[in-house]
Amino acid sequence: MKKILILTITAGNGHNACARGMKRKLEEAGDCEVRIVDMLKTYSTKLVQWFSNEAYSLVVSKLPFAYNAFYENYINRPPNHRYSTPSQNTVLSITEGLLKEILEFQPDVVYSTHFYGSMATTNLKLVYDLPFVDISAALDYVLSPFWESGIGVDHFIIPNEDFIDYAIYKGYKKEQLMPIGLPVDGRSLDKSDKKEARKALGLDEDTFTVMVMFGGGYWNGGYKIFKDLVKALKGRKAQIIMVNGKNEKSFKKTAKTKLPDGIKVLNVGFTSEVPLYMSAADIILNKFGGTSVTEMINKELPMLITEKIAAQEKHNLVYMKEKGVALSFKNAKTLKQNVLKLMDDPDLRRSMSEKTVPLKKNAIDVLAELILSQPKADYTELLKQDIDFKTVEKTVRKALKKADKAEKKKPNPVYHK
Repeated sequence: MKKILILTITAGNGHNACARGMKRKLEEAGDCEVRIVDMLKTYSTKLVQWFSNEAYSLVVSKLPFAYNAFYENYINRPPNHRYSTPSQNTVLSITEGLLKEILEFQPDVVYSTHFYGSMATTNLKLVYDLPFVDISAALDYVLSPFWESGIGVDHFIIPNEDFIDYAIYKGYKKEQLMPIGLPVDGRSLDKSDKKEARKALGLDEDTFTVMVMFGGGYWNGGYKIFKDLVKALKGRKAQIIMVNGKNEKSFKKTAKTKLPDGIKVLNVGFTSEVPLYMSAADIILNKFGGTSVTEMINKELPMLITEKIAAQEKHNLVYMKEKGVALSFKNAKTLKQNVLKLMDDPDLRRSMSEKTVPLKKNAIDVLAELILSQPKADYTELLKQDIDFKTVEKTVRKALKKADKAEKKKPNPVYHK
């Protein structure tokens, strides 16, 4: 039986959702044992967990300018600083626990949905000969800061061929790169007839339908955008699917909202049926995390995106606007302009939808096949080592300092767009 260890973290919902989707796909496809581990919750201290989740959420939602400035500063740092990035202290805190997990579970494959996982295994490989196949996947349409610190993986999943040169600049070798797309839940690729989806949801089959989805993670501005959308559509006949996720306050406010004539709202809380709701929509209003972007692409949905988003999502937005599949808005006025433009111009919607097709990739099936095709890992030599777990973090830290000195003696790489 194949053993697969999936490493994830809770920062928003995308990393965990991709971990669960891959686990489901692997268990459907083959004889395997799959273990998902939230690295920080399982291996680290409560203080580190708080800084990496709650503090992150607080900064992104309340101090976005500070977060975005931090992001842009570090995305522009030379990649050969890989062993001394600010995230290394966080990753070092999980080193001991992860190594114990590896030796106890003895996985054949370790798959990471966040760069912390690829960083942790890259760091451990500076000291230990780890026998498993190591795979990591980027989950945005940008290679965020600190991906350069995970170059020790065997395979790095990137969105498409556009990202090969930049990944090489980050320090990866071409043979490590797999430009197969973001491995999101494969159900978003299911073909669903729009009218059938609307019928299943109790919606009018021939009415312009907007899906609004802001319920996940730290972002809490969805209800205001919903209200602005209702005002923008006043005097028109339209349907709104409002997906609130776990935001109960937004769900309750939506339920109490007075609607103008001609506007019908389907108010949704937390749901596992997002692909069905997407199938029913003509356009979608969303923020722009990479997993959501990919699900929208898979459904060939024209996208209307708020510009008040975190830095990595801004990069996703720039990329998708260049591809012609997204419009954006910065306030209620531009929201109204663009939603009415899309409502009144079916040719524009059709064009945007058609332009999503080249971006669609069945990454989760390709990746599941890769994972299940790997040989059994032989832990004989690693288990012979007399490892003092109390000193693992200290030993890896020393190896990082040595590697950092060697890296910084090299000339800074240059990226040519």
